[in-house]
Amino acid sequence: MPPKFLFLGPSHLVMLGLTVFLTVAFIVLARRWPHSRLPSILGALPGLALICFYISYNVQRFRDGYWEPRYDLPMELCTWVAIAVIVTCFTRNLFTFELSYFWVMAGSIHGTLTPNLQEDFPHFYFFIYFIGHVCLVIASFYFIFAWKLRPRPGAIWRVFLMSELYFATAFTLDYALDTNYGYLMRKPTNPSFLDYLGPWPVYLIVLQILALGIFYLLNLPFRLATRGKRVEIRD
Repeated sequence: MPPKFLFLGPSHLVMLGLTVFLTVAFIVLARRWPHSRLPSILGALPGLALICFYISYNVQRFRDGYWEPRYDLPMELCTWVAIAVIVTCFTRNLFTFELSYFWVMAGSIHGTLTPNLQEDFPHFYFFIYFIGHVCLVIASFYFIFAWKLRPRPGAIWRVFLMSELYFATAFTLDYALDTNYGYLMRKPTNPSFLDYLGPWPVYLIVLQILALGIFYLLNLPFRLATRGKRVEIRD
C-alpha cells in the first residue's frame, strides 16, 4: 500500500523548499543576463512543464482506466490558471498574465501550501500534483520580477469577471455531473483555508467577497508604485 501524504510532512516540506529555491533561482538567473536568450528560455520552461504535466496526467488516467468526466475535465481552477500561465509563458500576453498573477496568488498557491493530495512520494500522482502547482507559482513570480509584467488599470474587474465565469461554469457542471470541480459542492478532505469560511453554501459567497478583497490587495503595490512615479514626475 503506497504511503499516505502528510500535510507538512517531510515530502511536503521538501517541495515547499524546492518551490522557493527554484523561484529565486529562475529570477536571479534571468536578471543576471537580461539581454540574452536565457530569460525567454527560463520563462518558457514552466509552460512546457505544465503541458507535459497535463498530457501525462490524462494518459495515466486513461491507462489506469480511471478517466471520467466527473473528475477529469479541465474544470479545476488550477487548470484554467495553467492555461493562462502557458499562454503568458510563450506570448507575454498581458491579459493572461493578469489572470495568472491574481489567480495564482489568491488561489492556486494554496494548492502548494495546503495540498489536497492523498498519495505521498514517490507515487506518480505526487509528482504530477506538485509539478503542476509549483510551476504555477514559479511562473507567476517570474512574470513580475524577471519579465517585469504589471497589471493594467481595470485588471481587478477583468479577473473577477473571469472568476465569475469559472464559478458559473464549474457550478453548472458540478450540479449536472454530481461532482465537485472547484470545491463548489464541498470542501477538500485535507486541511485548507476553506475550513475557516463557514459551511456550504456560505463559504461560496464568502469566497467571492474575499477574492475581490484579495485581488485589491494584490493590485495595491502596483497602484502605489505607479502613483509614486507620477508624483516624482510632477515634482
